[in-house]
Amino acid sequence: MIRQDHGIEISGYSVPVGGCVIHFYYTQAEQQRLLGFLLEGTARREGVVMACVANASEVLSNELEMLGVRCSEHEIIQVEITSNVRASIDAIAAAARDALGRGHRHCGRVLCDFGSMIGQETIVELEGSLNSALAGLDLVSVTQYDGRGFGAPITIEQFQTHALAIVGNAFFRENRHYAPPEAYLRKRAVGGRK
Repeated sequence: MIRQDHGIEISGYSVPVGGCVIHFYYTQAEQQRLLGFLLEGTARREGVVMACVANASEVLSNELEMLGVRCSEHEIIQVEITSNVRASIDAIAAAARDALGRGHRHCGRVLCDFGSMIGQETIVELEGSLNSALAGLDLVSVTQYDGRGFGAPITIEQFQTHALAIVGNAFFRENRHYAPPEAYLRKRAVGGRK
């Protein structure tokens, strides 16, 4: 996961700064797959935010500790995602601005694990709202979900709105011409699913 002038490498794919990634996991090992994305950010002295629902925070924080990393010592700002999704999005955006502001960091990384809290009825709206809240910040954001809560049509729909989509261990889709989630949400609201 090397930061290049044009982006940050994730699983062999370059995601542009300002870009977003979506990850659907099915196992605990897959859920932890992108911790290296955060660790590399701390090693490079970038702003790093990890936002999670309670059970995901426990899993990811425990794995970080097993790797010898304590969030407070490594300046990983943690945010708890609650059932108040709007307040959680606002808290994530505030934490991202704070992380970038510390020491005038040139780039940031945000990992949000919503677990099974969000369903297929609301994922498009959530992705649009979160991406809109993070717009204009020099960072790469990753949202991840327990993939068992989503059918193939909604998963495939996300391929249109992310620079990189990761589904389990079987599928990676890079999209250099993606429509940002907030733009896709507006288009979808006007004309229905495209």
